[in-house]
Amino acid sequence: MIIFASLHVFTYSFFMKKNILRWIIVLICLVMAGTAGYSAKQGKEKVDSLLKMLAKHTAGDTIKIALYREIAFEYYGIDPKIGIGYGEKGIDLATKLEYRKGLIYCLISTGVCYWASSNLPKALELLLKALKISEEDGNKTGISKASANLGSVYADMENYPKALEYYFKALKISQEMGDKRGVARKLGNIGTIYKEQKKPDYQKALEYFFKALNYYEELGEKRGIIVMKENIGWVLSDQGQYQQAIQLLNKALPVVEEIGEPRWKMYYYGTLGEAHYKMATDSSKKNRESLNQLSRSDKEKYLNRALGYLSKAVETGKEIKAPKQMINWYTDISYVYKALGNWEGAYAYLNLSHHLNDSVFTEESKIKIANLDAKRETEVKQKEIELQNVRLEKATTQRIALAGALIGLAVILILIYRSRRKSELLLRSMLPAKIARRLKKKEKPIADLFENAAVVFVDIVDFTGFSKDQDPRMVVEVLTDFFRSMDALADKFGMEKIKTIGDCYMAVSGLPEPTPDSIEKAARFALECREMMKDYKTRYGQPIRVRIGIDAGKVIAGVIGEIRFSYDLWGDIVNTASRMESMGVVGEVQVTESVINRLHGMFATKERGEIEVKGKGKMKTWLLLGNDL
Repeated sequence: MIIFASLHVFTYSFFMKKNILRWIIVLICLVMAGTAGYSAKQGKEKVDSLLKMLAKHTAGDTIKIALYREIAFEYYGIDPKIGIGYGEKGIDLATKLEYRKGLIYCLISTGVCYWASSNLPKALELLLKALKISEEDGNKTGISKASANLGSVYADMENYPKALEYYFKALKISQEMGDKRGVARKLGNIGTIYKEQKKPDYQKALEYFFKALNYYEELGEKRGIIVMKENIGWVLSDQGQYQQAIQLLNKALPVVEEIGEPRWKMYYYGTLGEAHYKMATDSSKKNRESLNQLSRSDKEKYLNRALGYLSKAVETGKEIKAPKQMINWYTDISYVYKALGNWEGAYAYLNLSHHLNDSVFTEESKIKIANLDAKRETEVKQKEIELQNVRLEKATTQRIALAGALIGLAVILILIYRSRRKSELLLRSMLPAKIARRLKKKEKPIADLFENAAVVFVDIVDFTGFSKDQDPRMVVEVLTDFFRSMDALADKFGMEKIKTIGDCYMAVSGLPEPTPDSIEKAARFALECREMMKDYKTRYGQPIRVRIGIDAGKVIAGVIGEIRFSYDLWGDIVNTASRMESMGVVGEVQVTESVINRLHGMFATKERGEIEVKGKGKMKTWLLLGNDL
């Protein structure tokens, strides 16, 4: 959703050329690339036209380079893998002719296609090379385009500080050059980063989106206008302003469909679908009062509209081969079916999401393995050449045997690499990333003292009674759904999940990296968990309630086990937090005096008084009421 670049065909000694055919080709390329209203609805026609020009132009010169890179960029939104082939031909020809300007733009076009094909390492390689050559040559346009696209790739890698660094670099150059269209694109990309980063800054995102929108409206560029409106609708939806988001997106949708660019149609349909789904299902405290006014039929109407838009997003995603986005749409459709009570549909689309996610992971793994294979193949061939030069008298059979041994070694190395990679991923799923790295370095024992940790226990009330007469598979499904929801909350508030004990979920904040706000994070996690569970129902419709307990202070954390590793906690606050939960109030968060003292009055609380705590005697406890006093 971030890349919105334009790669205009360059002019080169235009009036010095005597060949009229070349004049015509360059002129047509310039007109097609520079026309603001030339849309992706005509994209296939444009590609066909460029391919006809390429077929007629047999000379291996700089015009051919221009055609290769323009065709590559046009395929970015249609079939990026085909675009890569044309872009690499342009790179080869530009390198052969030592035409650096053409090489820069071919590298950018091809890098964009690799980005669209999810091969981010290759995209970075080509775009960084384009930036380096542009900086050496003082080519401001090249610097701006390469930097902007590097920002997009880093954003896809979730390296948002690096993405902003490159976008601001590109923005500064566009402003210096007086390139209003370039300024608009960079402003929009910067707004997207502020929205997508781990802690979204909606105010800044909207500020940059509206700045970009003003530029596009001044330029009369329809595509830019609809992209910014989609981004603004996106932010409004995330902030719970669903009606405003839907109205804005619906107003712009006819223009989107008129322009017909598949990628933006997909994002519009997807964003509209998500806004309608949230409109019908948001149960957050902020929106509960207004959304409760919706009748059941209204909610079903919004859900069915969500289903329609998300289905269109999926179909468009298939058309442009955008598997990563389709994973999101499949998951969203699964949620809509779940909200409608269609469990079969929900399960089917969740399976589609998982299968597609696995295939994307496999495809990316194949790319990495192919790169390793290529490197090893080059080394093997080099070794074969050296052996042939030194031992020409050797028989053909010996040379074949040696080559076979080397290839076998390459296969073994690849298998070892894949096995180690799989082990590493498994280790990271079991332990915090920092602890996994220490364990890989063979650090033993791993044991740390943390002074300011907060331990949280969340337990389902009377789950034993709930599950005793139920089908075991149903019980496991209910617990899986519950723990998945808890994992999502833990990630949101920077909590570290320690383990599950039966139907109890244990998490901690303030480790393995100490943070000054660890107690506050634990409190916010617990309160949001409490809110989520007020109206929580299992996939089979049964409501379940929880008790939550927190204590704060010193704790020892470490890894135990030699074969099956486990990261666990020890300390008085672990036992006390467990007691706070087990002796707590159903549907409430009970905390100790230590927690209250460390929160410094940031939260509304209610003193419960003294209770008898096993192993501790009488203790003063409080109930957390909310985030605001």
